[in-house]
Amino acid sequence: MNKIEILSDDLINKIAAGEVIERPASAVKELVENSIDANSKKIDIYIKDAGKTEITVSDNGSGIEKSQLKKAVIRHSTSKINSNLLNKIKTMGFRGEALSSIVSVSDFTIRANCNNDLDGHEINLTAGNLTYSKPASQKKGCFVSVKNLFYSTPARLKFLKSASYETLLIKRLIQKFAIIHIDKEFNLIVNNKKVINTRQNSELDVKEQLKKRAAEILGQDFVENTIEFEEKQNELCVAGLLGLPTYSYSNSNNQYIYVNGRIINDKSLNTIVKVAYRDLLFHDRFPQVIINIKCPFDWVDVNVHPMKNEVRFKDKDLLNSFLIKSIKSSLATLGHKNSNKSSFELINKFQSKNNFQKNLILKENSEIENKANTEVKKIEKKSLDYLPLGFAKSQFHENYIISQTKDGIIIIDQHAAHERIIYEKLKEDFYNKKIKTQILLIPIIVNVDNIILNSLKKKFLNLERFGLKIEPFGPDSLILREIPAIIAESNLQKLIEALISELVNEESFDSIEIEINKICSTIACYGSIRSGRELQIEEMNDLLRKMENTDFSGQCNHGRPTYIKLSLIDIEKLFGRK
Repeated sequence: MNKIEILSDDLINKIAAGEVIERPASAVKELVENSIDANSKKIDIYIKDAGKTEITVSDNGSGIEKSQLKKAVIRHSTSKINSNLLNKIKTMGFRGEALSSIVSVSDFTIRANCNNDLDGHEINLTAGNLTYSKPASQKKGCFVSVKNLFYSTPARLKFLKSASYETLLIKRLIQKFAIIHIDKEFNLIVNNKKVINTRQNSELDVKEQLKKRAAEILGQDFVENTIEFEEKQNELCVAGLLGLPTYSYSNSNNQYIYVNGRIINDKSLNTIVKVAYRDLLFHDRFPQVIINIKCPFDWVDVNVHPMKNEVRFKDKDLLNSFLIKSIKSSLATLGHKNSNKSSFELINKFQSKNNFQKNLILKENSEIENKANTEVKKIEKKSLDYLPLGFAKSQFHENYIISQTKDGIIIIDQHAAHERIIYEKLKEDFYNKKIKTQILLIPIIVNVDNIILNSLKKKFLNLERFGLKIEPFGPDSLILREIPAIIAESNLQKLIEALISELVNEESFDSIEIEINKICSTIACYGSIRSGRELQIEEMNDLLRKMENTDFSGQCNHGRPTYIKLSLIDIEKLFGRK
């Protein structure tokens, strides 16, 4: 073996760079965080060739004194913390590794000024070696240029992905910064093209500023399909925007989670958010959210990883339970509201057809139409203003209801809507121990393999809490004697077969709540109005009124929308009237 030697500073910096500067986006992150810590109000980021050729970050912050410039690029030099503040870190950066790591693997230039004149100073380093130091014209703030990133460690370049992918990572990073730092202006220019351009809205309150910034970064559609939320408990606070359950995404990319304004990539927090939406989303969908967790700085350890993306909480259980509770209580205010995403998709499909009317076949039923008109006249005192889902006008394809509102029409999926209504009613009655049952005059008998019969007996006792009384009936069959009254008209044969299949295949439930939700969901699915059932006008309107008074009735138990709304303005546009 070779003798033990102390590594050179140059080699130490290159090794450290491997941990801190993983890719161009990592360098951008460190430089932008420095600008944020310098209290900058405007931060401009210029990127060439996905950051490999050049990264430039310019700000109007507090700047760096001439005498401090050379010291700023030395490893473990920082102005942000001392030994007394390590447990209460308030700044984005604090380790004193970022600049030295970037310097060691690039052609690096930094120009700074602490005053309002143009009397600044500039230094340049190549692969960590100082090449020059000179006066420079620079307004107050800092200008940093990183050229030829990783040229001194070419192996790192081979591990980078395509230029478009690396650029996308940088764009997403700046989006994350811009969303949480609403008091700052961010501009991202990629290959001379402005990709992100935000402005300050200091005249607005904080909540409105967040909405405005979210619209700038993620689009107005995002804002229109989210709700504000803010919950406090002692010194813990969570606030931001929560996406409607029907405005979900195929992955967690659109979940922006922060801790005291710091960007966090924590899969456990993504999981907690999904748990809070668990009763409203399909298993492979993810909610779109902006969440800032605010807590005392000594409650959280940010000194976990050199890249500072991970944190550790002193009491993670407290945070998890509070976050779930806060999200659930906020979502509970939605009522029947769902996203406008489906409406936009429907309009786009209509507009793509030269004649879409031939694809929309309404059920012709003059009797239903007459009843609808009569009912509307009877309730002249009730304005459509107070009935968000309007009045039913017709049913088509024996599954969809069309209702007229004050400013448009709504198309309702009768099965999906009724499924959510029954589901919420079953849960409410279960928790309040008020499930009304009905004894069957003719019990339902189901054949079951005697091998699994004994294993099901204990599970049948649990079902009695939901109003289902099932007992063994001979050596290889079961009998259903009693059901919840709310599903009296459902297909009981299919319901009991589905429940038995679930009980056989489910070894155990993760929690009591999951068990309750799963059983209620199955009962609701088979106990709701089936597709293909013809409804009278009174039944349709009764369904609409129940939807308006049922939590989360804007989506079914699987997270799909229960209705689509088309405004009169959109309809008139389709016909060229506007």
